[in-house]
Amino acid sequence: MARLHLRGLPPGTNRNQLFKLLIEQADVPGKEIGAIDLIRRQASVEIAEDRAKRAAKTLRESMPEVDAFFEPDKIEWPPLFEKFRRWMASEAKEESRRLSEGEAKEGSLKGLKLHEQWSALAGRVICKFRPKTQGASLPPHRFRSGSPVLLQDVEQNQMRGLVASVRDGSIEVVTQDFLENDDDPFTLIPSNDEVTRRRMEFALKRAASAQGNRLADLRDVLLGEAPPTFDSAAELPERSRELNDSQWAAVENALRAKDVAVIHGPPGTGKTVTLSHLIAALVQRGEKVLACAPSNLAVDNLMLRLLARGVKAVRLGHPARVSEELHDGTLDYLARSHPDAKLAEKLIKEAQAKLRSAGRYTRAKPAPGERSALREEARALFDDAQRLQRQTLDQILSGAEVLCTTLTGIDDDLLAGRRFGTLVIDEACQAVEPACWIPLSRADRVVLAGDHCQLPATILSQEAAAEGYSESMQERIVRQFPAAARLLARQYRMHGTIMDFSSQEFYECQLEADAAVAEHDLQPLLNDAVYIDPKPWQFFDTAGADFQEMEDDASASRVNDAEARFVAKKAAQLIEAGIEPKSISVISPYAAQVQLLRSLLPEGVEADTVDGFQGRENEAVIISLVRSNTSGEIGFLLDTRRMNVALTRARRKLIVVGDSSTIGGNSFYGRFLQYSEAIDGYHTVWEELD
Repeated sequence: MARLHLRGLPPGTNRNQLFKLLIEQADVPGKEIGAIDLIRRQASVEIAEDRAKRAAKTLRESMPEVDAFFEPDKIEWPPLFEKFRRWMASEAKEESRRLSEGEAKEGSLKGLKLHEQWSALAGRVICKFRPKTQGASLPPHRFRSGSPVLLQDVEQNQMRGLVASVRDGSIEVVTQDFLENDDDPFTLIPSNDEVTRRRMEFALKRAASAQGNRLADLRDVLLGEAPPTFDSAAELPERSRELNDSQWAAVENALRAKDVAVIHGPPGTGKTVTLSHLIAALVQRGEKVLACAPSNLAVDNLMLRLLARGVKAVRLGHPARVSEELHDGTLDYLARSHPDAKLAEKLIKEAQAKLRSAGRYTRAKPAPGERSALREEARALFDDAQRLQRQTLDQILSGAEVLCTTLTGIDDDLLAGRRFGTLVIDEACQAVEPACWIPLSRADRVVLAGDHCQLPATILSQEAAAEGYSESMQERIVRQFPAAARLLARQYRMHGTIMDFSSQEFYECQLEADAAVAEHDLQPLLNDAVYIDPKPWQFFDTAGADFQEMEDDASASRVNDAEARFVAKKAAQLIEAGIEPKSISVISPYAAQVQLLRSLLPEGVEADTVDGFQGRENEAVIISLVRSNTSGEIGFLLDTRRMNVALTRARRKLIVVGDSSTIGGNSFYGRFLQYSEAIDGYHTVWEELD
């Protein structure tokens, strides 16, 4: 049997109502309706394939607010999707292994009392837990806002949730339904992000099943079975003076794209600015836009740009994961500020009072069924409140020009049957490809923006990464259809000397430094008290100085004590010369080295891993390479994209410290050393050792 999948059903839909809907709205004879799986506002129904196909089409026409598609008896999985499924399973296995180790070390929260629960937006429920002893603090735990958890009762029943907030004496968890046995203690257990995995699997299934619709066309193009097309007669806005030639070319190319376009944005080239102009142009020609990114930070940065341009954007997602600066633009805040919110709150308070009455002990024995009736009345009030909230949400979503959310945070119940002219994915190279397929079913075209020459998504399974899971959709599209991409060529961050090496190695010498930054060095920031070489690029070679690396006992990461002390000395020299500590950043590929550096660096100078510093910049950046051994092992440094990130963070001054005898055997680092010598940036630590 095939399956008819429905998303965004009317709130409170039960099995009988769904059965009636299928007969009356989808024209399915009752005797042909098979097994029904119904969870909240989502359903899967077994129906013969031909009937399921017709029913999905009929429902899309008669009930556009419901998202309907059919899954055939046998899915013809594209070869790449088969790989994705295998890699996702491998990733899940590795994640579970690491999580189990973490649980053994840090534990769960046990014996929690459910203090109260209430209805929230989009059908969610918030449950507030406290320690059993009144007024007590929570014991030490690993939970943070946004952490996925399992709620387990005394009978070992489990429900998935998401931590909304953590305080000293309480923790709030968002769930999809109310907890019934509210008198018994609960345990909070750290969980893997199973919701994200299910959404990716469902997205792949939907794309693989698509036939004769826009998703099927997009799938064929994105998998390389059909070439992307462009409309030479597309409507174009007047060119903004804020955009340089390469930025405008990227916007123009994206506006002409019928299927897919790529904006390749190397460091400092104004990718997010370019995207905000593109989205504003799409809105201007009447489109609704779905703007996504793999991380909440990237979504927030893009939305801030859109708001600054006057675009009506709404931020979707749990407030616990959204920047405080954007809380007023979140769907939750806008809904609470809506005139109908007070009525919904009144219904919720009445429901809470009934729940409290149902759970209160009295001297007189309650009449049979009295507590059950009170709970039913409370649930009915909650349902009424949720219906009212749903109407409010629909009004807000319909009035928005752009919806901003993470790739894996898309809620099918919330968006239901909504479609968008264009899907824009920022930082697309930092997402695993299955995540990109989640929003693709809702759009007519997609624009991918990012830099595949920087770090990809973090893959836990070494096996999956080695087989290709770390290749992003953008990287694959650029490889298959290079004409679909436009490179942003002018950068506004780095001194020309800092830029040139990466331009040669990663961007075919196409980058150019804007006049405002091409020659800016530390000189304007220095005082006259202490001299320091203002050269923008310096490499300090530790070869022969006995700066040996070691393995950190606790983490198995790498650490180099002598190199860390030399780096701290260079940071102190910069400060003595007039550079403010906050204008200096120290980065390293190795977490153990970062921990050591934090204990040695002058106050105010930050230290972070290269991965953690991606997307950021500072006036002066010092890189500690760490590796120094007789066998030429360079570990993390083998991923030259990590070095591309590291080398492009500095605006005015870049200092790299490392052992040429260890790294020099690698061809990339051989060219790095040659470049340092060619620009008179090569030094040895012997020049400064006492």
